[in-house]
Amino acid sequence: MTGANEDKGKVAKLQTLLRTTSSRLSGRLGLPTRKQSEDGPDLPIARVSEEGMPGRGDGAAEDAVAAGPGVTGLGGAAGGGAAGAAGGTAGGAFDGNGSLGAGGLTREQLAAAVAAAAAGGGGGGGLMHQAPIPEHRVRKFHKLLQEPVVDLDALRELSWSGVPLTLRPQVWRLLSGYLPPAKSRQAHTLARRRREYADMVPEYYDIPHEERSEDEVAAYRQVAVDVPRTAPNVPFFHEPIIQESLQRLLYIWGIRHPASGYVQGMNDLVTPFLAVFLAEHLPGPMEGWGAAALNESVMLEVEADCYWCLCKLIEGIQDHYTYAQPGIQRAVFRIKELVRRCEAEVSDHLDSENVDFIQFALRWVNCLLVRELPFCLALRLWDTYLAEGTGFSEFLIYLSAAFLLSWRDRLTRLEFQDLILFLQRLPTADWSEPQLERVLSEAFILRSSYGDAQSHLRQG
Repeated sequence: MTGANEDKGKVAKLQTLLRTTSSRLSGRLGLPTRKQSEDGPDLPIARVSEEGMPGRGDGAAEDAVAAGPGVTGLGGAAGGGAAGAAGGTAGGAFDGNGSLGAGGLTREQLAAAVAAAAAGGGGGGGLMHQAPIPEHRVRKFHKLLQEPVVDLDALRELSWSGVPLTLRPQVWRLLSGYLPPAKSRQAHTLARRRREYADMVPEYYDIPHEERSEDEVAAYRQVAVDVPRTAPNVPFFHEPIIQESLQRLLYIWGIRHPASGYVQGMNDLVTPFLAVFLAEHLPGPMEGWGAAALNESVMLEVEADCYWCLCKLIEGIQDHYTYAQPGIQRAVFRIKELVRRCEAEVSDHLDSENVDFIQFALRWVNCLLVRELPFCLALRLWDTYLAEGTGFSEFLIYLSAAFLLSWRDRLTRLEFQDLILFLQRLPTADWSEPQLERVLSEAFILRSSYGDAQSHLRQG
């Protein structure tokens, strides 16, 4: 009994640390704290700064003034239309999982979705909306990127708190290891890797169907079923040229990675890359993009960039997609253990209602939380994932736990059926960056508190 009491005492101390750390950060940095509510955790509105500690939220009024017009970049993208409005107009096309059916969006639904998005409202202001980034941080990015050899460690540290829209393509290529840090080699490397991808298209994709093996035909059909379901709230992704591009690069990825092959959910992982790299060729808000401005040459370049960055992203989570998905099962188990250790009340309530974490967290881990957030926040999340590098799969454990616990008050009041419905359709449509930043901050604190206490996260 003495050992059990000591263990409880340690857990209580860690819980106190989480809460007092949040309060201290608020006091030191002048941040407002918020009581625990159904809308989010008891945390300051904070980012993790380039120094690696939670820092002042970039959404503060003085930061917005300092950033000035145009700092958020990409033409008018930062002030675009609605992120969440597009989904509501296409409701008839959704299946039971909240995804589009195999037929995709009709022209009428596309037109209605675009009109709704252009009307504004919801989701923080646009499909690629970004909160203002302080001018001093933007200058730091430019300074790093102008060096003859980019300091990748410094770039990761700075990018963790968000990358300016106009710099995302270059920064993401660097963080993914797609571009070398030496500026003198970047143009040559980019051209070579794009040629390599272009050579894969006739070798693997542009071949008669009858020349494919049974496994290849099955993979082709699976990709063809999933692509129309991709990002239902982003109408531009349902343009024929984009659908064909997604089909091509996902099929080629699967054929070239036979250990796992293509797995459902991978289509979601490529969408942030696709949006960011397309933005180099399509000016203005994403809601106003037109497929007529694209041609096959441009799409092959964008595809190549997406392909190589996707390769790097999945490299660290390959066992998430191999047979029986052991990586996902381990991750879900560790999320459950972490929640049990730091918020026993939530864990006990889920157990008492016979809710298994696999019922909701499998999709979170499989799709890296993309399906749980407005699209603009998925882009922001990718900044942090890529900044984490090979350790991002570990950070995903803490992020998923923090995401779950941001609803702690509501969860403990719901019974089984309502719990399942709530966890599978979380009300995040109106979330903007402050809500995500609070979850990222809590994930950072959880990792700081539990990262060295691996006995609390038994591997199973």
